Amino acid sequence: MSAERPAILFDLDGTLLDTPGAIAGTLHRVLAETGHGDVPDERVRATVGRPLTAVFADLTGSPEDSAQVAEAVALFRELFRRTVVPEAAALVFPGIPELLRTLRRSGHRTAVVTSKILPSAMELLEPAALVDQFDAIICHGMAERGKPHPDLALLAAERLGTPAHLCTVVGDAVDDMRMAAGAGMRAIGVAYGVASARQLTASGAAQVVETVADLARGLGQEPPRPTAPAPRAAPVPLP
Repeated sequence: MSAERPAILFDLDGTLLDTPGAIAGTLHRVLAETGHGDVPDERVRATVGRPLTAVFADLTGSPEDSAQVAEAVALFRELFRRTVVPEAAALVFPGIPELLRTLRRSGHRTAVVTSKILPSAMELLEPAALVDQFDAIICHGMAERGKPHPDLALLAAERLGTPAHLCTVVGDAVDDMRMAAGAGMRAIGVAYGVASARQLTASGAAQVVETVADLARGLGQEPPRPTAPAPRAAPVPLP
């Protein structure tokens, strides 16, 4: 049965949590430790939000199924778990918890749709106290193809019992916008994450917002009033 109100599908990194800086810093550390420390920062940051195997294959020039990529992915996850995950609660963008609660009270079904694998998504969402605000958590590997293909978004719609045309994707990356377009869904780009407003619009965003308050308005809600604005955790320093 379809939900009466549109379902909202949220990206995780750079949309719910302010993690892109920490991710880029951790990528630099792994590249330095595996002999690829000369990769430019601009190129590293452009990969944030993609699956890790694809990221390290791209940045190191190795096949995705190579031992080098597997080693880099394992090191990244170890470093991220040790240095970033403990700061998850402080990385939640102010206003996001209140917006999620408001959406649920208004009758919207919600989901996370992320390029992270499920354990990596949960290790951020659980300490951030956001898990209970979602009806589904859809991660890389749950569908045949990941972002920017539409498969993950369509799986989320199926899990929520909502037709694709009644779903809205909210994300900060070009791949989020392309995924939404391929799935026949409306897309709202948030320019406080990785991609610029111009990039988000060019990739299919129907609307681009600069703040969480503007996002709430774009979703037909009153802007949230954060009860306790979270301090921003410092990004992982570059090596």
